[in-house]
Amino acid sequence: MKLLLDTIAPIDASRHCGKPKWSVWNDITAIDDKRIVVFNTLRRTAILMDACEYAAEIASMPPKTVEMLTGLGMIVDAGFDERAEVERRFDDGKRDMSYIDLTVLLTHDCQLGCTYCFEGAKSRKYIDDGTAHEILRFLESMKPVCRRLRVTWFGGEPLMAYAQLKRLSMALISFCNDNGIDYRADMTTNGYALSPSRCKELVDELAVRRYIITIDGPAAMHNRRRPLTGGQPTFARIMENVAQLASCGAQVTLRMTIDHENAPDIPQLLDEIAEAPFKKQVRLSFCRTIDYNFTPDAAKATIFSRKEWVDVEWVLMQYAHRLGLWQYGFPYAAPSGGCLRQGDIVVDTDGQIYKCLDTVDDRRWLCGHINSPDTPEWMALWNAWSPANSMKCRHCTLQPLCNGGCPHNALFDEKKHGSEDQCPDWKDNYKRQIIALVSEIDENNQ
Repeated sequence: MKLLLDTIAPIDASRHCGKPKWSVWNDITAIDDKRIVVFNTLRRTAILMDACEYAAEIASMPPKTVEMLTGLGMIVDAGFDERAEVERRFDDGKRDMSYIDLTVLLTHDCQLGCTYCFEGAKSRKYIDDGTAHEILRFLESMKPVCRRLRVTWFGGEPLMAYAQLKRLSMALISFCNDNGIDYRADMTTNGYALSPSRCKELVDELAVRRYIITIDGPAAMHNRRRPLTGGQPTFARIMENVAQLASCGAQVTLRMTIDHENAPDIPQLLDEIAEAPFKKQVRLSFCRTIDYNFTPDAAKATIFSRKEWVDVEWVLMQYAHRLGLWQYGFPYAAPSGGCLRQGDIVVDTDGQIYKCLDTVDDRRWLCGHINSPDTPEWMALWNAWSPANSMKCRHCTLQPLCNGGCPHNALFDEKKHGSEDQCPDWKDNYKRQIIALVSEIDENNQ
């Protein structure tokens, strides 16, 4: 028996007062004919053990083994209703405003003309001082309960509204400092408008320390897919700016938006990243191109189906791992309550709010204004939804991690969010990663 993952979270003693049983949240991955990985998705703990041990009666196990497995949350009291516990956590998470996750669209403008852009025609909409004031006013009203604020700067391209980003960042930092609120900020950006001075100011003074930047292949492919609106190339400048961010201590995720057009070129890009000086300071994210609100028809024709994407993604994961760019591991949990959290809010440039970034500008899913929220008819279904009531989710061992995935896809047929499936994409390859992780451990122990 080998411990693979332990989050060291406290265990509720009420679980262990009677006859023991295996937790319903134990997710089992067969490694070979004799061994399995038991991954408790509620506690996010994992062990490698003999399959025959798991099949044996718990009463026949050594007391120290039972004690260890109980501490990991893998063995619980038979009378404890684990599903009710997770449902209660989910409902509490939906109402919890102690953690506010605010996505702010600073502008709808963008200097890139990406061939697959899902945001539609560019507009000159920029956030103004009035909307910034309304955001601060909303947070002021949440001051008695909010203990954690995470802001994601988004667009369009957020760096095109740099003056507004700077003013609002400083106001938010001051507000959080004055009220004992933990403040974190990240940015989804194309990275083109960065500079050495901006990188330093963003990281050191404006507390924007996490970045998602898209690179769609080596220079020729990236420049074809993500040029400036005038057709000029962007690859070299963006890669220079990634290096600048890394040198400032920022955490950068390089996202690759992948479809039939550029999938064959991604290994070459990975080779170039592996040779870059910032190799050890960036993370990777492989994402398939998605059919969102305004994805162009020409781009839709290149999209991988989810079934196709599973194998494409796995080949890239393995290749990146061989280059030292990818570590096999276990999936992380989304905040309890998932996308249904009241504190999970998307604010448009004019203060209009949406529950999901993918629905911005689609007024069917508008939820009012930041300081006068509305409850449209569809939100009654949204607010009442729970994975515990979903036939697809109720008995799935991954429920504590994904919270049922995308509630929009679960509830509504008229506009799916890029996929017919509510399940998160990571679900398709996580077991392959677990098997590869154990294989790596076996090789290192030889």
